[in-house]
Amino acid sequence: MSRTKELLRNLDIPLLTVTLLLVGFGIIMIYSGTYGSESAGMRGLYRRQALWALLSAGAMAAVIALPNKVFNAFGHFIYGIAILLLLVTLFVGVKGRWLMIGPLRFQPSEFAKIATVIFLARYLCRKEQFSPRRVLTCFVICFVPMLLVARQPDLGTSLVFVAVFFPILYWAGLKPLYLFFILAPLINILCAFSWVSWGVFVVVLLIVIYLSRPSFATAVFLIVLNLAIGIAVPVLWGRLQKYQQERIFNFLDPNRDPLGAGYQIIQSKVAIGSGGILGKGLLQGTQTKLAFLPRQHTDFIFSVVGEELGFVGAILVLLCFLFIIWRGIKIAASAKNKFAGLLAGGLVSILAFHVLVNVGMAMGILPVTGLPLPFLSYGGSSLMTNMLLVGLLLNIGMRRHEY
Repeated sequence: MSRTKELLRNLDIPLLTVTLLLVGFGIIMIYSGTYGSESAGMRGLYRRQALWALLSAGAMAAVIALPNKVFNAFGHFIYGIAILLLLVTLFVGVKGRWLMIGPLRFQPSEFAKIATVIFLARYLCRKEQFSPRRVLTCFVICFVPMLLVARQPDLGTSLVFVAVFFPILYWAGLKPLYLFFILAPLINILCAFSWVSWGVFVVVLLIVIYLSRPSFATAVFLIVLNLAIGIAVPVLWGRLQKYQQERIFNFLDPNRDPLGAGYQIIQSKVAIGSGGILGKGLLQGTQTKLAFLPRQHTDFIFSVVGEELGFVGAILVLLCFLFIIWRGIKIAASAKNKFAGLLAGGLVSILAFHVLVNVGMAMGILPVTGLPLPFLSYGGSSLMTNMLLVGLLLNIGMRRHEY
């Protein structure tokens, strides 16, 4: 009994409170975003979200109660179940994305994110020096679910596995220099569309290689690889079909196709900008009520917040997310157990990536990928996954002094 009281005293009440406030706020915004809709199903979405919130709260409580050593012990089993569910979904799932359990429909890809982080943390907590083989193993652990999710197809969610890969390697102790070499091919691709930017990248790469003094074979490999990528990208771009190039141009400039590919981004920016400082008021968003804003209850829920509650409301929401991310990093840094610290760091990476991409998408500075805004966007699987995520952070925080 005394042990239970001690754990409860270590429970991060501020983190739990802010999370529950965001969940409740999300239900309100879903109600506001679907209010006045001609579809009866749309008007009842907030009730379904409230039901999922209750189920998710129960699941979060169960996760908090379990010792985090359980997740370490069964990390490979949890990961295997997630991969199996993704495979089943591809063959018998609804539209290749959802599985049905009675009246409930859920997305295995959401739970696969947490399962992958648990397995990565389990693998990386071993006392081994970093080697190319170890990094490659981590890449494979992330690549398998990423490939299966991309096949659904769900490009946005598949990118989460890439976003987790680099932070958790850094948290596990991989030197930033090595992370730079791993990231260099991706940076190279972005720079290769302009000879000026690519030239700057090559100069920086050569300087880093010179200062780091790798082996001759490694230096040659890095130089040849990045030169090959820089030369290949313009050639491959020229071989893309006209419509494929247009999609990229429309992202960079949505006004090129305001009624087609750029419509969502333009309407989202209009909604956020029209909210001003204090917003138009709850249930008063014209972009939402007149159905100009697409997917206002899922991908573009942040646009509803910006239109109806204005700059002040949007900033408060972002501050809540920033608080959760900060508390998560603090928990990861304070955990005595290496597995727990790595797990917390990976979980925070998932949350931060979702917030960054969704808000950036709504503001038109990132492409539309379909990633939901945690706790606010409609979706039972997403809500439960994010509450399980916070539950794991609370679990680690309660037991942060355990080795």
